[in-house]
Amino acid sequence: MRSTKVGKILVGITAGLLVGAAQMDCVSDLPPLTLPGGSGGNGGVSSNGGNGGAAENGGSGAAGRSAIIGTMPSGGSNVDANVQDVEPVIASADANCGVQTQNPKPRPADLLLLLDRSGSMDYDIANDKNCNVGSTTCTQRWATVTTSLQQVLAATPTGVQWGLKLFTSPKGSTCTVNPGADVPVGPNSAAQIQTTMSNTSPGNQTPTRAAITAAAAYLNTLNDGLPHYILLATDGQPNCDPGTSPDVTDASVIDTTGAIAAAAAPGSDIKTFVIGIGPAPGNLTQFAVAGGTTDYYPATSPDALTQALTTIQGTVASCDFTMAEVPPQPDNLGVYLDSTTKVPADPAEGYSLAADNLTVTLHGSYCDGIKAGTYKVVQVFFGCPGVPPPDNF
Repeated sequence: MRSTKVGKILVGITAGLLVGAAQMDCVSDLPPLTLPGGSGGNGGVSSNGGNGGAAENGGSGAAGRSAIIGTMPSGGSNVDANVQDVEPVIASADANCGVQTQNPKPRPADLLLLLDRSGSMDYDIANDKNCNVGSTTCTQRWATVTTSLQQVLAATPTGVQWGLKLFTSPKGSTCTVNPGADVPVGPNSAAQIQTTMSNTSPGNQTPTRAAITAAAAYLNTLNDGLPHYILLATDGQPNCDPGTSPDVTDASVIDTTGAIAAAAAPGSDIKTFVIGIGPAPGNLTQFAVAGGTTDYYPATSPDALTQALTTIQGTVASCDFTMAEVPPQPDNLGVYLDSTTKVPADPAEGYSLAADNLTVTLHGSYCDGIKAGTYKVVQVFFGCPGVPPPDNF
């Protein structure tokens, strides 16, 4: 059998399970191959025809190949980005294609929680009443943060790397802020953050300016090429300005705003999100604006705090996915979520392909669905010239 067909062909649909086929050149002028199997069947894995043009007497099906590039876990752990090779499937003289599955490679981000542990974090989250030990009617701010973090960290999207910095620093004086982080930013930091929170209690003042400066300095030592973010969670206005006074002054607020703006400036490029814990955290909008995040998130209940943490975490999560190789025809791609939802080529509500022809970025509701865990798998079909991608897999 002689064939002049060029391109790639999607193969390897066995027992209803889709396996992404890697790119290999189709060959011609080869003698027919005798394959296992009897009659018929999709995918060209038998000797008596079927879709895909893979059998001796078969027709010509949709040419192309697929690559699974984005499997989103249910939460908590990062995904191994190694490529898993599968035994090549030789379909016929018309198609000599390997089979390969690719794990996701989303662009990660570093998120440092800068947490206020001042004495007022012992107060009720809904009012300024101090929670007495053993109270069953008082919802303590510190305990609420600890519980909310456990929930949020357990559902962390792939690629978000958390760290923790407390202010004041534990075992320090009333205005002490040590350099570095109490829990370094990293992919497996959840358990250490939870342990640190459980072993720490509120106390001392609110040296927010010094804390922002130290947090930005720490993040700027992380030469990992990832975007860096600060999540400032506080229940009051800053004090300890210029480092010794327990009083809140205009200078404290101005200096803190300046430190946040300096962290976000070109060369540092660290945005700051702000959560206001409790009913009277002060005017934190100016801190959020200085940090490039528009406004702060008020949290006067456990649910509101958990929602704020979840929203911020989702904001920094990536919807960029890198393919293992450049497709043969970059303008002829099919991008799918969970094999059934086809994503249009649209930079506002769909997908876009970067100039490197390797990075696929999801936008709009499709990106929201990835961050929320609605979609688990991102797939790309590499179409051959003249053959459009199918509507679904």
